[in-house]
Amino acid sequence: MTISIPSKGRSEEDLFAALEKYREHDLDTHGGRTWAYVYDPGRADVERIAKRAYLEYLTENALDPTVFPSLLRMENEVVGMAVDHLRGDEGVVGNFTSGGTESCMLAVKTARDWARENRPEIDRPEMILPVTAHAAFQKAAHYFDVDPVLVPIDPADWKADLKAIERAITPSTILLVGSAVSYAHGVVDPIPQMGALAQARELLLHVDGCIGAFILPYFRRLGASVTDFDFAVPGVTSMSMDYHKYAYCPKGASVVLYRDSGLRRHQLFACAEWTGYTVINTTFQSTKSGGPLAATWAVLNYLGDDGYLDIARRTHDATRAIIDGVGGWRTFT
Repeated sequence: MTISIPSKGRSEEDLFAALEKYREHDLDTHGGRTWAYVYDPGRADVERIAKRAYLEYLTENALDPTVFPSLLRMENEVVGMAVDHLRGDEGVVGNFTSGGTESCMLAVKTARDWARENRPEIDRPEMILPVTAHAAFQKAAHYFDVDPVLVPIDPADWKADLKAIERAITPSTILLVGSAVSYAHGVVDPIPQMGALAQARELLLHVDGCIGAFILPYFRRLGASVTDFDFAVPGVTSMSMDYHKYAYCPKGASVVLYRDSGLRRHQLFACAEWTGYTVINTTFQSTKSGGPLAATWAVLNYLGDDGYLDIARRTHDATRAIIDGVGGWRTFT
């Protein structure tokens, strides 16, 4: 079937009637029935603020911060909030990305290029992945010629098996990966022990906190037992955290953070060897709408720490009630 641009434009009324028809089989994004795809804070005002800020910056281009310095300011503030939230010091740096997959892939690309400079004897770099690590890391392995070495988890608690990780380390290993929490199981890997192992073997350690890193600090404040997983752990060299999950910001909104700028520089891309202007990219994307960044900035500032703590309390209490109802509360964190 051939589809062509309409010979004549359609009316606004007709367009939006067609869109409503198109979405008649889509699931409702409110009410929690699209968990893992859309994270609903249960507050219409949050969605209203997010959409307003998104549309305010829909046409601004985050390609060049010298043209739109407001976007650079917002990125610095959004990244700064993430650094503070994850107990980083003033040396921790990072960037806003389009989502968890981009954040995780950037961390792998950074590790690969770090190894090229610091471990030039390695021909085929390897990274060690518990089988519960997100598939984004295997996607990164495919894109960047890093061999994924899959290791089992402990069947008793579904955490990464430290002994299996240690056995898997070879002279070609450059990166260990842990989750906080694992996407499919909601488990925090033994990050302190993995950090110690990474330091002892002079390896990088990335903690994928895309799904859990934002809400876990609130759970800790509410009295839950939460394994340390962030930059307070020696040996953690990079982290990813999504804002479009439990920070309830519109997609795509994530950050990737590094222990220091010396490591982060391996993430960057610059090119002057063509006939156009010099291209400098901090992430994979070049041209990108400022909408997701502005909406993230707006939601974070609108809800504030007290608002997030309240939502986390309701989430935690509801989760405990459900689990208690089906057989008792057990925490793997």
